[in-house]
Amino acid sequence: MRILFFIYLQLFFSSPLPNKADTLKLLFLGDIMQHKAQLDAARIRGKSINQADSYDYSSYFSGLKSIFDSVDIRIANMETTFGPLPYTGYPAFCSPASLLSESVKSGIDIFLTANNHICDKGRKGLEMTMALYDTLKADYLGIYRTEAEKDARHPMLLEKKGIKIAMLNYTYGVNGNHIPKPYVVNLLDTVRIKADLKRAREMNPDFIIACVHWGVEYILNHNANQEKIEKILQENGADIIIGSHPHVVQDYTIYQNEDGEIRHITFYSLGNAISNMTAPNTRTGLVTTILLYKDISGNKKILAPECRTIFTSRPGESGKNFTIIPGKEYQNKNVKTIK
Repeated sequence: MRILFFIYLQLFFSSPLPNKADTLKLLFLGDIMQHKAQLDAARIRGKSINQADSYDYSSYFSGLKSIFDSVDIRIANMETTFGPLPYTGYPAFCSPASLLSESVKSGIDIFLTANNHICDKGRKGLEMTMALYDTLKADYLGIYRTEAEKDARHPMLLEKKGIKIAMLNYTYGVNGNHIPKPYVVNLLDTVRIKADLKRAREMNPDFIIACVHWGVEYILNHNANQEKIEKILQENGADIIIGSHPHVVQDYTIYQNEDGEIRHITFYSLGNAISNMTAPNTRTGLVTTILLYKDISGNKKILAPECRTIFTSRPGESGKNFTIIPGKEYQNKNVKTIK
């Protein structure tokens, strides 16, 4: 009997199968946009156009509730500023605070803010945007008030279920706008990336995730420049790369060891989460869940990601406002596995 019990203990503690309690699920959502048609649809009839509570965004993420509830942390690219008035769509985005408060209420935990539209409203826009995130106690990364604040908060260190993650966020540029000093927007600068990843490694995380605003708009496949940046990120410690900006879903790559274990994953673009874009493929996006496993002995694994398509529904199609409709599990013929 004792021999059988000993064998059972050996099997229990040496099992190679991931234990769900030790698997951290991080959901990534693409670009949350706010075009003029979205402002018009969200405004409550009869209310002032200049008041944040005049705009109702409760429909935006309602269709994703069950997906949001199934994961541990939710992260999205918020591609707009929050002030000053007036509220505007493309080309200089400025949205009511109610868009951010509804995003937080719906369950989004972390917002990526290093994108090409973050300086659309200049110094005041940066100031008011960061103040709103702080007021709502919403975590964000990519923009900072000073270099000292940037050094203190980036990379962002997350810890949940005993798993530590260092997260970074960068953009290729800010549409030619000036970044007012002393504010900092994380740009895709090779020297800065290497220094930041060195600091990330020194935090001794289990995994490092880099979220990058890059690529060419409306192009369905990634390009050589994205590969160049990807290589720098991977060589300096990034395990997973999540891309945004092209506004369409691009291919993704899974890198494996010879034994089949995943070393790296790169999603070149998740496309739009919600927008009023009309170009081909811009109403379809991707929501992906990254699964990170760590057992009681400290063994770590990146598991195969879970992906699902999403679709932007416009007013009159499934309600009075814009909303995100979840689709089927994503089957991408262009996914590449490299050993």
